[in-house]
Amino acid sequence: MTPHFAQRTPLNRVLKTALACALLGLAAGCATQAGAPADTAATATVAPQWAFQAQAIDLVPGVYQGAYSARSQRLYVASAVGRPPVRESKLVKFDPSRLRIETLVTPAPQASRQDGQVQAAYGIAVDDTHGQVWTSNTRSGSIAVYRQGDLSLVKQFPDDATPHARDVLIDAAHSRAYVSSPASNVIHVFDTDTLQPLPGITLSGAGEAPKPMSLALDAAHQRLYTVSLNTAEVFGIDTMTGRQVTRYNVPGAQGASGLAVDSQAQRLYVTAQKSGDVTVLDSRNGQVLQHIATGAGALNVAFDPLHRLVYVANRMAGTVTVLDDAGVVQAQIATGSAPNHIALDAQGTAWALVKKSKDDPRADRLVRIEARR
Repeated sequence: MTPHFAQRTPLNRVLKTALACALLGLAAGCATQAGAPADTAATATVAPQWAFQAQAIDLVPGVYQGAYSARSQRLYVASAVGRPPVRESKLVKFDPSRLRIETLVTPAPQASRQDGQVQAAYGIAVDDTHGQVWTSNTRSGSIAVYRQGDLSLVKQFPDDATPHARDVLIDAAHSRAYVSSPASNVIHVFDTDTLQPLPGITLSGAGEAPKPMSLALDAAHQRLYTVSLNTAEVFGIDTMTGRQVTRYNVPGAQGASGLAVDSQAQRLYVTAQKSGDVTVLDSRNGQVLQHIATGAGALNVAFDPLHRLVYVANRMAGTVTVLDDAGVVQAQIATGSAPNHIALDAQGTAWALVKKSKDDPRADRLVRIEARR
């Protein structure tokens, strides 16, 4: 922990207005910039209806995922640096109103190793019912639970509880935590009341065993969704029974990894890294509604139900594409480096987690994106 964080002083590297504007494609016509949908020409002729203001805030090394808590009104961030043995990892509690780190902890050492590797945090989710934060420890295949207040450890699950654990999702209505495992075809399940493992959900695809990546919850329709990296399939799980009930193909998607759900319109947004695009599906029947190019390495996606906007993190392009719910590109926001994940707060502000790359000497950062009419 550096003295800067230990003293909890405000982060002072917020981009000023001129630099923030330089990051954005805000003006009418931004839909025709590089990364606009090549296969939906009509979209490019529609002027954007939204403008965006961005600020960049330097954070800790190795930022990976973020999750916002409405209960504590804080943004929680997981970070990890390098390959095994991973000795540098942080769990961050960030104050969005003051743009500063409030609390910073290092995960516990991995007891089964003697090389200094810690239980590095990658995926993250908040449980506001119990005032907790769940993280996936990908390198050890474990899960950790922390208190939101002071980030003290509540429980560290055994190694290999979830092989290559990736995303964590909390279903508060059913007291469940779901964890995706790209190393298997299983969604692992935990009881958030007792912090005990439950029987997992084995996914059944059309061919080879799927590798589940992102998770998305449609609480109103009691559906959990996941997307498979290797088979370009979306799976729907009934959260009442814990059983797979639907399977949809995502034609044209290569390296599918990101997933978001619009519960109101019953749509699914699937991003694919290799094809650099987002596919929109009808969640009721799997019908493909749109296919929109966004940028190289389209890794993750988030849907903002307040403004009805879709944010796509294009990791290799170094941009975040913003779409409206009609699929019209509203902006291409240059975040720099490698945008990895997007968290949304209660006001519909998007927080892009941007990782440092070899071509970008600046530190890992948050990019705060605010939508305005």
